[in-house]
Amino acid sequence: MTSTLARTHRLLLATAAFVALAATSVASASTNAIDPSVVSTQSGTVWSFLVAHSAKRPVAACYRSTPHPEDSFTCTVVALRVSGLDATLQDSDPVTLFAPTDAGFARLANTLGQKAFGQLMRSPADIKAVLQGLMVPGRFTTADLKARSVAATGRLTLPTLAGGQLELTFSKFPNAAGLVSVAVGSTLQPGWKTYLVGRTTLLNDGAVIPTDMVWIPVSLR
Repeated sequence: MTSTLARTHRLLLATAAFVALAATSVASASTNAIDPSVVSTQSGTVWSFLVAHSAKRPVAACYRSTPHPEDSFTCTVVALRVSGLDATLQDSDPVTLFAPTDAGFARLANTLGQKAFGQLMRSPADIKAVLQGLMVPGRFTTADLKARSVAATGRLTLPTLAGGQLELTFSKFPNAAGLVSVAVGSTLQPGWKTYLVGRTTLLNDGAVIPTDMVWIPVSLR
């Protein structure tokens, strides 16, 4: 009898743990979901916003020891300076930048390896190609982009400053506003997938939409 009660007790504990884990997973998915209606409007420029959300770091370690790696853009600022696009960005028509967070750059470094990552970050031509592939002419929120997507597929293709195309897919999971995956490249050679991970910030000369990964143009892979 005691043995049976013990087994029943363990079963109840295991069931409770499973339910708790499932609830945590659902909560996590909801937390990571992007609501296209969430927008922050601020005065200032795209460049000033990025600088205000960055820390001073060497090129190869730009993503390390940042106060809030999921919300900071130190590596994006470093890359813009190396590429020379910092000056261009401050004197251009409105542009929407899909800006990788420092956590996103850390994932890229882990994927490429530290040596290849350092080489990419120090190459003005290569990092310029990457950054221009993250820039779309115009000033958009995720709600604007979702409204332009094909209703049946949730897909939208946009031209980039690199001369290529940026493909967005608005997912129906975990809700209609859901996760938004982003890829770049042709339909035959799609780019790496990434996800939008933060609210759109509208600024005087464009917008910043955070992403959780850096995607690489087909020509650089």
